Amino acid sequence: MANYKDLVGTAIRNNAGNIPTAETGQVFYDSTNVDFKYQFPAVADAWRTSAPMNTASWTRVTCGSVTSALANSGEQTPPQGTAFFTFTETWNGTSWTEVADTSYKHYGGNGSHGVPNNTAALVFAGYSPSDHGYTEEWNGSSWTELSDVNTVRRFGGGNGTTAEACLYYGGLIPSTSYDNTESWNGSSWTEVADINTARYGTNGIGSSTSAAYVGGALYPGPQPPGSFHEQWNGSTWTEATDANQKTHGAGSGVVNTAMLIFGGNPTGYTERWNGSTWTETTDLNEARDSQGGTGAGGSTSALSVGGVPPGGQPNGSASVEEFVGSQPIGAFSSAPNLNTARANIAGIGISTSALAVGGRNPVIASNEQYNGSSWTEVGDLSTARHSAAPSGTTTSGLASGGETSTAFVGIVEEWNGSAWTEVADLNTTRGEGGGAGASAEAALVYGGGPGNLAVTESWNGSAWTEVADLNTGMIQSTLGLGRTYTAALAVGGRNPPTSYLSKTEVWNGTAWTEGANLNTGRASAGGQTGSSTSAQAIGGYTGTAYTAANENWNGISWQETADLSTGRSGSGGAGADSTSILAYGGFTPSVTAATEEWSGSSNTIKVLTD
Repeated sequence: MANYKDLVGTAIRNNAGNIPTAETGQVFYDSTNVDFKYQFPAVADAWRTSAPMNTASWTRVTCGSVTSALANSGEQTPPQGTAFFTFTETWNGTSWTEVADTSYKHYGGNGSHGVPNNTAALVFAGYSPSDHGYTEEWNGSSWTELSDVNTVRRFGGGNGTTAEACLYYGGLIPSTSYDNTESWNGSSWTEVADINTARYGTNGIGSSTSAAYVGGALYPGPQPPGSFHEQWNGSTWTEATDANQKTHGAGSGVVNTAMLIFGGNPTGYTERWNGSTWTETTDLNEARDSQGGTGAGGSTSALSVGGVPPGGQPNGSASVEEFVGSQPIGAFSSAPNLNTARANIAGIGISTSALAVGGRNPVIASNEQYNGSSWTEVGDLSTARHSAAPSGTTTSGLASGGETSTAFVGIVEEWNGSAWTEVADLNTTRGEGGGAGASAEAALVYGGGPGNLAVTESWNGSAWTEVADLNTGMIQSTLGLGRTYTAALAVGGRNPPTSYLSKTEVWNGTAWTEGANLNTGRASAGGQTGSSTSAQAIGGYTGTAYTAANENWNGISWQETADLSTGRSGSGGAGADSTSILAYGGFTPSVTAATEEWSGSSNTIKVLTD
C-alpha cells in the first residue's frame, strides 16, 4: 500500500505535496508537509425563499435581475380569461412595491427578461383579443404605448437585454401555434426568420442576437410541454440539445451559452446549460408552473416569481425564490503588511481600496489606506479608539462608536477621502458592534457593548434614528456584512460572559430575521467582508482559540472554506462580495500587521490536521 496512508481504517492517497488533479471532495495525505488534506467542492446551488409579491398570480411578465426586477400583468381565478391584471410591482432585492399599472393586460405576453434592472423594460402581446399585439415600454416610473407586434398571438417566447432590442417568437391563437419571429429595434417590429417548429409556452432566454427558447408545447392539442430547444444567432434558428425535463416554466440568461431554466408542468426542476449540455441541479423549494422569471443573472442567479403550484391555487402563487449559483471556493494568499500592527480594526472598503481605521495596540488613532498593492498612512481619527462600527467606502465612510482607553463612546466621524470630521453621535454609546452602509450618507449600526446590546440605529446623513432591534443582543459581532444600510448581516458575536455565538441575523431594511447558523461559533470575526447574499466569516475567537476558520455565505447557508494562514480575531476586513476580500491585522494572540487576500476564483485544498 505504498501509495496510500491509513486514516481511521480508511485507505487514502499518499502524495508528496498537493495532488494537482485532486477531485472535488478527495481526501489525501501530504507526506512532504505531514498533513491530511482535502479538495474543497464548490459552493452548492440553492434556491432560497424571498419576500412574496403583493398580488398572487401566474404567467407574470418579469424582467430584471435578482436585486432589481419588474413584474407585471398575470391572471387569477380560472377559467382563463376571466381575471387579467395590469398590476406592476418592482423588486429592490428585499421587497416588492406596487407602481404604475400597464395600460393593457399582458397575461400570456412576454418581455425583455434580460434587462439588468427595474428602470427600463419592454412588455408585449397578451391574452384577450383586444390586447394581443400591444407593446409598452417602462421608463422607471410610467408606461408608454408603442407599436404593436405584426402577428397577433399569445404565449409566445420573448427576450432582450435592453428595452430597445427584443425578440418575440412562437405563440398561440386561438387553436393554432405559430412559428413567427419578430425583432424590435426600439420603435417597430420586423418579421425575421421563423423558429423551426411552431410552439407556444416556451422559456425565452437571451438577447436579440444571442437567444434560445426551451420547452413549450405543440398544437393541435393542447399537448403536454416538451423539452424542445432552439438557438438564435442573430439571423437564424437552429435545433439544439433538448433539456432533460419537459418544462413550461421560466428561464434566465443573457446569452445562449449560459442559461438556467426552472419549474413548469408543474415541477421544481432546475437545469443549467453550459453551451453544449444540460445539467440538472437543485429543485425549486415550491414546484410550480407558468411562473415569471428574471433573465439578467445568466446561469448563476435568477428569480422565480408567482406561478401555479401542484394541484392549482385559485389565485396562483405570490411566492418568490432566488437562485444562488455554484461558485468556486478560492484561497488566501499573503499581501503587504500594515504599517502599524493593530487589532479590533474598523475595516472599510473593498479588497483593492480599503481603510484600516483605528484599532488596539493599545489604542490607535491612525488610519491606513490600501490601494491594492501597499498600505499608506492617511488622516488620523480625531479620537483614538478601537472596535468602531465601520461603513461606507474609502472616499465616503463612517467610524461609529468604539472604545477609548477608558470607556465606550458614541462618537461618529465621517471620512471624505482625506480627513475625518465629527458628526452627530450615536443615540446609544457602544463599541464592538456591527456596521453596514454604502456611503457616509446612509449607514446602519447594531449590537455591541457595554453589555449585549440589541439596539439598531440608522443614519440618514445628518441624524441617527433607532429602528428594529436585533433578535439577540450581542457584543463583538464585528462582522458588519452589508454594502447597503437596507441589506445587512449580523454574524456571530459574544453574549457575555461566556457564550460565543454561531447566530446569523439578516436585515431587510425594516426588520431582523434569523438566518442559518455558522458552523463555528465565534466573536470578533473579520469585518466588512461581503454583502448580505455573498460574504465570508473570517477568523475570530471561539472562547478557547484564535480560529483560522473561514466560512462562505451564499445568501442561504454557511459553508466551510479554506482557512486563513494564521488564526486571528478582531481583524479588519474589506470586500464587496465573497470572491475578493482583504483581512488585515488582529490578535493572533499577539497583535499583528499581517494582511491576507482572498481570491474566490478557484477551488482549493484545505489542511485537515497538522
